[in-house]
Amino acid sequence: MNDILTIVLVLRSGGDFTFRDVELILYHINTKWNSPTRPRIILLWDEASREYDLGNLKIIPLKSEAPGTWARIQLYSPEMEQYRPFLYVDLDTAIIQSLENIFDLVKDPTQFITLEDFWQRGQLATALVWFPAKSDKILKAWNSFKTSQGPRMDYFLRQVVTPDRFWQRLTDTIHDFKSNKKTLLNDIPLNADLICFHGKPRIFEANVLWVVDYVNQAEAKPLPKGKRVTVIIPYKEDRGWLQQAIDSIPKGVQILLSQGGGNWPENFNKALPQATGDYIKYLHEDDRLSPNCITDSVEALDVQGGDFIHGKAIEFYNGSGRLNHYTPSVEYPRVEDLLRKNTIHSATLMYRRDVFNRLGGFDETLGKGVSEEYEFNLRCLKEGMKIGYCPSVLAYYRRHPLQKIRTTSRIEKIREKEMVKIKYAL
Repeated sequence: MNDILTIVLVLRSGGDFTFRDVELILYHINTKWNSPTRPRIILLWDEASREYDLGNLKIIPLKSEAPGTWARIQLYSPEMEQYRPFLYVDLDTAIIQSLENIFDLVKDPTQFITLEDFWQRGQLATALVWFPAKSDKILKAWNSFKTSQGPRMDYFLRQVVTPDRFWQRLTDTIHDFKSNKKTLLNDIPLNADLICFHGKPRIFEANVLWVVDYVNQAEAKPLPKGKRVTVIIPYKEDRGWLQQAIDSIPKGVQILLSQGGGNWPENFNKALPQATGDYIKYLHEDDRLSPNCITDSVEALDVQGGDFIHGKAIEFYNGSGRLNHYTPSVEYPRVEDLLRKNTIHSATLMYRRDVFNRLGGFDETLGKGVSEEYEFNLRCLKEGMKIGYCPSVLAYYRRHPLQKIRTTSRIEKIREKEMVKIKYAL
């Protein structure tokens, strides 16, 4: 095989896909590529008037005037021979592992390899195609094309050529987002290299946690130099999700694990003296941070000049793909607003270190520790501290039967909350 591994993408404007889709797949191709020899990535784009070499991406004009997916016929044109062999990848493909794994499947680079249609066994599909060099099959497809015909290019190719191999006969690591006609793929299969979307919903529209996370990873910004952040994870025991919580914290952030037999405020407070960050955030061991949480929270605090910040959250139900998008009804609450209703999602909070220097830690006298952040936020506002708001999703909050909020009786929760309200009543 050619030493230069080439990946080709196609973008036709005016349809469901935009350059945002290109940026998403480029991020996941590049960040998950393990070899020091980088792949050559080529984009055929109808809005390019000439060739552009951007270093990690070469853009070539998409000359085909055929509509929609039919524009991909240019992949079969003689002018693309100079780049063959290459791997074509649809923009609505999620790269879970490195594409190097797919290249490794090509033992005979002279073969024309396509997907097998996920619904019609034995039928060609073109979301992932290996284009061999000097191939009679590629030339036949090009010479047979006269004009766009029918709703899908796949159907045309099925009448013209037969693939030498199907990817699914070479590996079981390529999956379909629609696991069946009634349900969506809610969790990433452990062996997945690629997950192919097709039709609706598109990647940016899919309301499934792993897809949201996949998108957010590419859109997260690096933490500015000189910004020091500490995340404290206070917990009694690992209920099975601690590692996921740790893995959600980006590099460069100080992580303090604080396990103990005391309540949540005690475990947080005992770790506080070890915090070196100028910004401090807590994370429950059964929750996760969104990829953009740290950078967006710090940026919002700095831009708004706030002492602490909150934002949006996604609540997900463990064991299912059901999501609830939480948006606070009050962005900049006052003491009286919180006394009326606590609208701050606790998983989204971040504080400046100075807040703890001035006010101390969380209240350890709260018996069940279900209102610790509620009390602390009221204390902050009562002392004249400024709250900020970040319009981003900052945390993924896990709903499950062992949650403290679910295992604490309703009477105890009401009693503790009323204790806090009395303390800060106007």
